[in-house]
Amino acid sequence: MRSRSSWGVILLIGAALSVTGFCILDDAYWAARREHQLLFAGAPLNSLAAWLLVVAVPIGAAGLLLLLPVLIGRIRRRAVRRLAGWATVGGAAAAATCFGVVAAFALLEATGIGDTVRLEAADGRSVLVTQDGFDGDVVDIYTENGSFRYKWARSAPELSGWPRVRDRECRLDAGEAVLRLVCGEKTVEIDVEEPAR
Repeated sequence: MRSRSSWGVILLIGAALSVTGFCILDDAYWAARREHQLLFAGAPLNSLAAWLLVVAVPIGAAGLLLLLPVLIGRIRRRAVRRLAGWATVGGAAAAATCFGVVAAFALLEATGIGDTVRLEAADGRSVLVTQDGFDGDVVDIYTENGSFRYKWARSAPELSGWPRVRDRECRLDAGEAVLRLVCGEKTVEIDVEEPAR
């Protein structure tokens, strides 16, 4: 019994830390978005944050499944113990639906509904090209603006639609004050500012 409650507490602490990490990363992502920036560390930061939430849901549920029977078992009066047990089962059934919805939307955000493609020029400068996941008609280009930060440079409606940007043969050519994004027969020029360091 003691080991079971210890594991329950450890799992609940892990879930709480995971949710805290989600909140911190997600707040940082949306603060940057308000300034027309995108935080990117191999994937957009909101996707990485959502994975923490995806992990927190089953860890928290497992912690509760281990801890609640031990706590309910400590109630001395039989009628109160049974009432608490049945109330817990009813609450768990209602909460399972909420946990499922949260987990489903977190998984959608974690896997990314749209596409984010990073392209690097020969001189080391890079851009991110984002495309919405619905019909692909919204394409935005972000230029590097420091480590993990990309600043919105322009929209690229000429790259919208099908095939998607990630499925095309795209390259980034470096010029002095401009980058050229070449995707098949289409070329997009991107004005470049010096990145903030």
